[in-house]
Amino acid sequence: MKGKYTVGILIAIVLVAIGASFYFIMQFFENNPTQPQQPTDYIEGVIIDIQDISILVIGGLSVDEAKNMSVEEALETGNDATWFSLTMDQRNSLKSYDEVKVGYTELDESYPSKGTAKTIEKINE
Repeated sequence: MKGKYTVGILIAIVLVAIGASFYFIMQFFENNPTQPQQPTDYIEGVIIDIQDISILVIGGLSVDEAKNMSVEEALETGNDATWFSLTMDQRNSLKSYDEVKVGYTELDESYPSKGTAKTIEKINE
């Protein structure tokens, strides 16, 4: 009888340990900021400037208008100016004056604003 009691206790302890492990793993993945996040908002515009792994996207301008302006003129004329940080893969597929749609989750409140591009796609390619 003693052996059955001990086996029953061991099985209960193992089940509780498995349940607790499952619970804590789920909590980790639910709140982990390193998990890929889907964009919550988008901006469409023209890439006016590129620096290392950042691009300046300004909305409200056509490609022809942007090509005839300096960066400062484009900032004054356009709207929704934002510097986006990119991954190297994203950066390598872009060039100045591409029309793009950039997905992001949040932007710093400055002008031009700053954020990290979650998704980026070329428009009218």
